Amino acid sequence: MNHRLNIFCLYFFLSIIANAQEMKWWNPQNSTINAIEGQAWQGEHEGFYDRLPTRAKSIVRPEVWARSKFSSRLTIRFKTNSPTIQIRYKVGGRLTLPTMPAVGASGLDLYAVNGDKFYWCRPATTFGDTIIYKYTGLKPTPSYYEEGLEYKLFLPPYNSILSLEIGVYENRTFMPLSSRDELPIIVYGTSITQGGCASRPGMTWSSILQRKLNKPLINLGFSGNGRLEPEVIQLICELDAAIFILDCLPNLTSETVYDDKKLETLIINAVKDIRDKHPQTPIILTDHDGYSSGFKNAISQPRYHRYYNRVNKVMDKAFAKLKRQGIKDIYHLSFDDIDQLQDGKVDGTHPSDLGMMQIATAYEKIIREILK
Repeated sequence: MNHRLNIFCLYFFLSIIANAQEMKWWNPQNSTINAIEGQAWQGEHEGFYDRLPTRAKSIVRPEVWARSKFSSRLTIRFKTNSPTIQIRYKVGGRLTLPTMPAVGASGLDLYAVNGDKFYWCRPATTFGDTIIYKYTGLKPTPSYYEEGLEYKLFLPPYNSILSLEIGVYENRTFMPLSSRDELPIIVYGTSITQGGCASRPGMTWSSILQRKLNKPLINLGFSGNGRLEPEVIQLICELDAAIFILDCLPNLTSETVYDDKKLETLIINAVKDIRDKHPQTPIILTDHDGYSSGFKNAISQPRYHRYYNRVNKVMDKAFAKLKRQGIKDIYHLSFDDIDQLQDGKVDGTHPSDLGMMQIATAYEKIIREILK
């Protein structure tokens, strides 16, 4: 009798544990709350995680449109007191790039948020047709225990998300958080802006900067295709921002396509177009931060020094001309301000985490000065 009772009690106890560990799932696409932060043109997208509105498909070049499908710098905000969080999702492209492993190109990053402090959460990952990120042993601080701790989930910089769900324990709280109404920083740039070649999504310079300033940021980096094109500038002009950043010089180094005069005209027209629509919003013009094989006095591949040095001289000239013409609230983030390190590149062009931190730190300094 006692033996049977013991078995029954053990079965009952295990059943309670099993039930307690059941997961409930939340899909942002089915939510009445818009928890996606860093996405402009709300409600105008072909794909739920796109970065340009559907109408842009007929306006911008196909290469720009294709890269706008990548979820770079989009984040999802939520609160939970679950000690386990699991994310399962599917992507539309290849998992890896030649200079970016799956974790960097197609992975996620989860940070716990406590005031202005961000704490990275370590996952167990499985990459396949369905990618799974599982976070266990999460322990909210006592003051947050009832309603849960805030989390921010950074989405892949170099892949498109087809579907995504966030799971927590059934008997724990889960609350999606609406995207903040605060005016965002808007960045238009290249593959470096998009996130190449950070080791993981949270280490792109725009993600680092967002955490440093704790402000919304919209990333319009288009790999190989950040070219100060009027079509993209006009779309950007539709948006209100705390600051506009134009960081496109790395995609404008071809002297045969963008000679000095054409490049200067692109820079000046981009600034004037934004200024016409946003008379007082600060605009930052950013230099090319260089190539690790082409720093001044480098003994190898000196042509790379010529590439970035030329476009930066054109930027100096364009900036000076804009100032003489009375364009106010424009700022120049120079090559020296960024002070990129020779070991800050993965392939000589795209920043490593070290290089990303260098860029983010330079932006943080100038933005704090601008916004006081």
